[in-house]
Amino acid sequence: MKGKVFGLVVFAVAMALVEAAVVVYLRELLGNGPLFPMKEIPPNLLTLEIGRETATIVMLAAVAWLSFRGDMRRMGAFLLVFAIWDASYYGWLRAAIGWPHGIGDWDILFLIPTPWVGPVWSVLLICAGMFVFAVLFLGASEEAPFQPGFWGWATGLSGTGLVVATYILEWRKIGYGTGVPTTFSFLPYLGGLVLLGIAGWITWRRVPVLLW
Repeated sequence: MKGKVFGLVVFAVAMALVEAAVVVYLRELLGNGPLFPMKEIPPNLLTLEIGRETATIVMLAAVAWLSFRGDMRRMGAFLLVFAIWDASYYGWLRAAIGWPHGIGDWDILFLIPTPWVGPVWSVLLICAGMFVFAVLFLGASEEAPFQPGFWGWATGLSGTGLVVATYILEWRKIGYGTGVPTTFSFLPYLGGLVLLGIAGWITWRRVPVLLW
């Protein structure tokens, strides 16, 4: 278990460097300067970038799937690599270009299906929650299935929808080249986090647990 987890962490940190390097290249192509007001990405680059983002998530899911037996542990592995990858990404960017200056800086998070924007701290908070449930899920017995049940799925999907909707609505407020984010819609974001936490707890309580 410890060897596999160590390997996943190494993979996630390395993937984060690849992600950070791509972002640095994109900034060079689009012109250096502050992220906001946002610049429109040329259609060919936008299509390629959406494909790359999709491929990154597929790669994280694939390595998690290959690492363990049992769907519960696989989900834990996915949450672990996603959390480490996303948090390390900001560390690599800071080392490479001195950004973000702090966790209050805003970032462009995803482009699928439209841009998501939000402060760095909100992403790191999600990563922290993913890490906690990664530890819990990896502590499940080897053959434990991932079975959230009705309420687990309902709260999980609702929470995910609230968080994603918050990020997309923040983008809708500013659009391309017309504004700089000033305030964050904290309440719907917090509501989404609470629902996700409930979903994780429900799921964890439904399976045999070894806790390492």
